[in-house]
Amino acid sequence: MIVAFTTGLSDQVASGALPLAALVAALAGLVSFATPCVLPLVPGYLGYVTGLSDVALERRSRGRMVLGALLFILGFTIV
Repeated sequence: MIVAFTTGLSDQVASGALPLAALVAALAGLVSFATPCVLPLVPGYLGYVTGLSDVALERRSRGRMVLGALLFILGFTIV
């Protein structure tokens, strides 16, 4: 019974409206990120995540900044 339920559920997820809903949600997230009230917060966010000012960010490697951002997001995900 459980195997039949999981198989039916995975088929429904793959062929149903979930992929379309995930795409629409991702696009809505990008649009909301680009709004005038959110976009000015990005430099402050990057400064908080990396612990650096805007001048020091120019000299910092991009990999360290991305790692800091991913760890910050992972912290919210875990909570």
